[in-house]
Amino acid sequence: MREIQGGEAMKNTAKNHACTSVIDGYDYNEDIAEAASHVGTGTIFNICAVIGAWGLTCLGSAIVQYGIVDVMKGFFGAIAG
Repeated sequence: MREIQGGEAMKNTAKNHACTSVIDGYDYNEDIAEAASHVGTGTIFNICAVIGAWGLTCLGSAIVQYGIVDVMKGFFGAIAG
């Protein structure tokens, strides 16, 4: 069995690294999927914020038109059936 010298071991190591770096290429699909996920999550968050603001506006309008007592009566009437 032949003993590997220092310089030869370095060449083999460098050769192995060069081969594995080509095999382990960068996967852009993960980046695209992550970006799409962030866009989707942001869109859903913004839609929820608009719906919440609309709900608060409607609640405020009902309180102004009917008063807090009638709004509470209507709420409990809807819950109780």
